Amino acid sequence: MKKSKRAHKQPSCLDDGCVPARIAADEDVRAARLDVRAQWMLSFIDGRLSLGDVLARAGLPFDQAREGVSDLVVHGIVALNAATDRKDVWT
Repeated sequence: MKKSKRAHKQPSCLDDGCVPARIAADEDVRAARLDVRAQWMLSFIDGRLSLGDVLARAGLPFDQAREGVSDLVVHGIVALNAATDRKDVWT
């Protein structure tokens, strides 16, 4: 999976109610060459925990944890499910 230079635009659903879920294959994760912070955050993402829970469990300073998740979204490794009753709504 080739990506162009990293976009500086923040994902639209980085609030505590979103549910991050991994959407990329292992080979895509390896190809993304993620920094340690993003790799650490990926280890807490299971598709069930809310973003707030993931950030709290990671043990990183809040801003660094959010940046790690944002990097995962920008690289197409993680998608954020909007906090709704519908499970098919993704942003």
